Amino acid sequence: MSNSEENRLDRLESLAENTLTELREIKSGLQEIRLGLQEIKLGLQETNQGLKETRAIANSNAKSIEALTNSLAESKKEWEKDRRGLDQLLGQLTRSMSDFYEVQSDFYNRFDKIEERESRMVEILDRYFPPPPKILLIPSRNS
Repeated sequence: MSNSEENRLDRLESLAENTLTELREIKSGLQEIRLGLQEIKLGLQETNQGLKETRAIANSNAKSIEALTNSLAESKKEWEKDRRGLDQLLGQLTRSMSDFYEVQSDFYNRFDKIEERESRMVEILDRYFPPPPKILLIPSRNS
């Protein structure tokens, strides 16, 4: 195998390792987002509970209703922002997985080509340098 092929294989291995590292980082980021979404869900549940309690008071206090409505709208905007971020991360994960599988396929194709070349070289060597004849050793009767 030539140095350039070895270097290319080394670069491919490095790229595969980098891709795996990026996938791990993305996975870690997704776990953090899940935790954030759980906190948002709990926050929304608390907000909904607060809204139920506020409805009883709402008849006498219109300003309180307006303030809670604004709070809910802000929470929704944050949720939508988090969802867009999650969609972006999922897109990055998909692209990274695609890149990884492409690199992996190229890697295995290179190994197949190397095996084919090795097989051809062995055939050529066998044609030009046939294996030596086998010598039969006959045990002596003296031993």
